Amino acid sequence: MQTQKEEIRERILFYAKDEFLKKGFKGASMRDIASRADVSLSNIYNYFKNKDKIFCAVLEPLLEAFDKMEKEHNREDYLSIEIFEDEDYQRENILYFMNIIKKFRSELKILLFMSFGSSLENFRDTFTDRHTQMSIGYLKSLKAKYPEINIDISLFFMHTISSWWLTILGEIISHDELKDNDIEQFLKDYTIFSTAGWKKIMNVK
Repeated sequence: MQTQKEEIRERILFYAKDEFLKKGFKGASMRDIASRADVSLSNIYNYFKNKDKIFCAVLEPLLEAFDKMEKEHNREDYLSIEIFEDEDYQRENILYFMNIIKKFRSELKILLFMSFGSSLENFRDTFTDRHTQMSIGYLKSLKAKYPEINIDISLFFMHTISSWWLTILGEIISHDELKDNDIEQFLKDYTIFSTAGWKKIMNVK
């Protein structure tokens, strides 16, 4: 019985994702999702209280991936100026973002472009604010370890840099013509560009 309930729940989420991808949160309806999932409209409410709950459930794996990325950002082994020269670290980051793009391309489109009217419509702002504070904390920890570096950096610069990753992800997923090697090359180029910039602004020798 429990297995059957899980199968129905997964079926609802499968068709809900397609509805949100085609129509956005505002345009999708519980009735259409229930019909496509072959579930009665009254029964779908036994699985999800409302459309927003379905929307959040569809995006939960992606949001968890973002949470994991944020938690790992300030890892102790990353608190080193050596990361500016560490090709393995840079490669790891590139592969991580490649994996997010490949695994959650549809979910990213829904979250970044089709969430208006949902509880996640302000995700860009909340992510940027949270990431800004996290980055400031990282710089302070790095400064404590390397007093010679500069972290007197504009708060608005930090805010803007923090928003770039979502902008970059949005640009990538908006261009379906991009192949994996195109995306990987872009991420390599961006890593080289941003690494040089951070080294200069932080006065890392």
